[in-house]
Amino acid sequence: MVRFLSVFSRPTHTRSFSRALPGWLSRGLVGRTLADPSFPHKMAFEFLATFASSVWWEMNIRKERFEQEWDLAVVNALTASCCNLVVLGLLAPCRSYGSTSRFDFQNAIEKLPNNIFEKSYPLREFDLQKRISAFLYKAAELSLVGVVAGSIQGGMSKALSARKDGRLSVTLPNVSANALGYGAFLGLYANLRYQLLCGLDQYMIKRFDVLGMAIFIGTTLRFMNIQIGESSRRAWLGEEADPQYSDRLLRAYTRPVEVTTAADQQEESRWFISKDAVVSGLGLLGIKQGGPEAQLSKPRRKRVIRKKVASG
Repeated sequence: MVRFLSVFSRPTHTRSFSRALPGWLSRGLVGRTLADPSFPHKMAFEFLATFASSVWWEMNIRKERFEQEWDLAVVNALTASCCNLVVLGLLAPCRSYGSTSRFDFQNAIEKLPNNIFEKSYPLREFDLQKRISAFLYKAAELSLVGVVAGSIQGGMSKALSARKDGRLSVTLPNVSANALGYGAFLGLYANLRYQLLCGLDQYMIKRFDVLGMAIFIGTTLRFMNIQIGESSRRAWLGEEADPQYSDRLLRAYTRPVEVTTAADQQEESRWFISKDAVVSGLGLLGIKQGGPEAQLSKPRRKRVIRKKVASG
């Protein structure tokens, strides 16, 4: 009650924001703020850092095509930011005592913690079985959120890419693959990362006496977590840069023509090609390479060449 009055008794931005939300969202925000007073600041940092990191990755991948494909980059950045915000909200510790529901399974879900490292809070204790059940339930819940977000983002990307001329600088998966990739990414990978992050936050608050040190280390770990998530999200979704717009290919086509002289040709003629060259890893294992021509013996190959010359 003291913490609630200290946060919501004054006209703060948190109180104004919570009162503007629907009832169930407002109760969730209040419960998470009571468990962690820095939760609104973590939400703001998570959204801004994820959006900036995603835009930075989009600029590095799309390069000079970023100005033509800025709308696709904004859709990807907003989707990633909203998904990380949902993961943070669902896994953050909360002071909630549930409500009586009609079905037993709903009452059982209400009594589960939000993350596996939340052992207890006033008037509530969670054993190992409940915490493991909470981890599995959150994985299923986040997978469903990822499927919905991936479907929306895939549909918007398809609609925007249809207006573009030519090929895109980044490969675009179909809507079903994008939805399944986002579901697996949020349910498995993001769930595990943010569960560990919640556990580290609780450990540092209890371990350090200086609050500023715990906040600094927690913010650093949160920023590193965002960077790791952004670098691995594209691998889960199957997004990669189109080779047509890669720097190496562009440099190869725009390379200036070198004028060779007779002296340069004599220098190049000194190079030799080995007769027993290994062209793949199979040659290192003693497996013969090539087709029937490569399996002919050297004398036989010479006889074939002589017959062809004589007939000509």
